[in-house]
Amino acid sequence: MGFLEDIFGKRKIDERQIQSELENWNDIVYSRKELDMDDPVQRREYIGSCLQQMEEAARELDSLEFEYNDVTSHLRDIDEINALPPEQRLEVNEIAQKLLDSQQQQDKFSRRKSKMTDEEFEHMERLASEAREGAKKLADAENYQKKIKNDLKRLDGEHEAYLYREEELINTVDNCKKLIITVAVTLGLCIIFLLFLQFALELNVVYGYMIAVLLAAVSVTLLYFNSTNSVVELKTVRKSISRLIMLQNQVKIRYVNNTNLIDYLCLKYRVSNAKELISMYDRYVQEAKERAEFEDSQKSLDTNQKDLIYILRHFRVRDPEIWIHQPEALLDHNEEVEIRHSLNVRRQSLRKRMEYNRDIVAGNAKSEIEDMARQYPEYTQEILDMVSRYEEKYPEM
Repeated sequence: MGFLEDIFGKRKIDERQIQSELENWNDIVYSRKELDMDDPVQRREYIGSCLQQMEEAARELDSLEFEYNDVTSHLRDIDEINALPPEQRLEVNEIAQKLLDSQQQQDKFSRRKSKMTDEEFEHMERLASEAREGAKKLADAENYQKKIKNDLKRLDGEHEAYLYREEELINTVDNCKKLIITVAVTLGLCIIFLLFLQFALELNVVYGYMIAVLLAAVSVTLLYFNSTNSVVELKTVRKSISRLIMLQNQVKIRYVNNTNLIDYLCLKYRVSNAKELISMYDRYVQEAKERAEFEDSQKSLDTNQKDLIYILRHFRVRDPEIWIHQPEALLDHNEEVEIRHSLNVRRQSLRKRMEYNRDIVAGNAKSEIEDMARQYPEYTQEILDMVSRYEEKYPEM
């Protein structure tokens, strides 16, 4: 605790020292202890320093007086407005309310979240007349694209099925040929075997010949018919494949042309699909409506500002332009009181600064010069000459 008391105690002492220094800085002290009045250089420098302070105070007073008169003028304008007859004040209030409504509408638009960038809006504005038709065309093209893709998938499936059937038929024809050769070879071997039985063993194999030839004939006939049918079907399948290829080519051409159309429309409208184009067009319509309202509000705001300035100037208000930035003060008494209070505080501050420069800075410097003239009468004429040159520049001091 003792440590904290030391810290806070020291801090309080520092704050008092700072406050004391600030008060000392506001005081202007004159000292001639080290001044040799008989030295013309030191004497003129000292007098010139006093006159320079008076000159600086005069410049500051000019600036402060202008600001003071301006603040006073605003206060007088408030009094002039409050002194208006009820009919005239009602007229002022009506215009002020219109102006306030216009400003609120402007603020509302400036705070809104923009639905489109300026670049998007300008681009859509150029294409607005054809946007709906373009959206319909793009939507139709996208739907047609789906149908084309379905047709291509169906044709691809049929093509694959026919190719598979073609391969089966080719294999069937080849297998029949191989089986016919196999039957012929088998028949030959059977005949050789039967001849061996007939001549070597002297067996009666007539029925064997008949059965072998009959089986061979039936097998070859069946294989031949199967091969012939497969060949006929193969021709039909190949014709179907050729027809499918032509159909695929036709559909592919439609697909490519439709794809190019979709790409062009998307490029033209800077979208990726019809849904996005419709959404952008709807946002454009809303944005155009809001921008039109904003332009109307801007025109109304300008008109109301001019009307308010005109009527206030007509009612002898010296600075009517300031009221276009604070119309609520004409409608709300509390706002007016706050503005009046702010102006009074400013005027008091300006008056304090004016008194400081006039009484402390310029007044003390003038008293110092007068005191020097009394104490050193031999240099009075020189002092008066320097003062007269200063008064030519600042006669009001």
